[in-house]
Amino acid sequence: MLKSTKTAILSASLVSLVLASGHQCVALSPQAQEAANYFYTLAQQSDNPLIAGFARENYNKLKQEKGLTRRVRVALMSQPDASLAVPVIIDHKVMATFMVDTGASYTVITPRMAKKLGVIVTPETPRVTLMTGNGMVNAPKVKLKNISIGKVTVPEVSAVVQQLGDGHDLLLSGLLGLNFFKGMGFSVQGSNLILDVPQPVETSMLP
Repeated sequence: MLKSTKTAILSASLVSLVLASGHQCVALSPQAQEAANYFYTLAQQSDNPLIAGFARENYNKLKQEKGLTRRVRVALMSQPDASLAVPVIIDHKVMATFMVDTGASYTVITPRMAKKLGVIVTPETPRVTLMTGNGMVNAPKVKLKNISIGKVTVPEVSAVVQQLGDGHDLLLSGLLGLNFFKGMGFSVQGSNLILDVPQPVETSMLP
């Protein structure tokens, strides 16, 4: 715990100086990272509930600023139908080509890819209802250890096992849905997929 009122007042002053300097956090990084770590520690250790609350509020604000993201470029793969496709690695071992579809709620893997990954679907496997080009389907939902594109790895990705249809199964092994890109900024620039990925602070996040 912080030992004195003097320390608490000094801490509060430092907090105020960081955010009241008139600069946007976008322009700070890595100072924004250091400030976020400081706010986290202050929120956890301060005996003064006002200071702790103030620190927690500004910590959360800093987490949301672009100064705490990193930009990643992923080269898109050419497709006959001009769809967006990227190379992926699943579970750190299996390489594949997936279509990018942020209009889909879930990431999808084909039955062929599920077999390659050793994913076993049983009558007890949870199922979800999806809207596809061929109408509503009830598909099994599984959990993949991780999926990587470029230098971005997302752990514990829920995916449904379902044929892609429209001839895509011959070229693609699945699609990356909205649940993969959750929390990321997303855009396309020329032949690159641009991702703004939240950069976690160097401590565990507040509850």
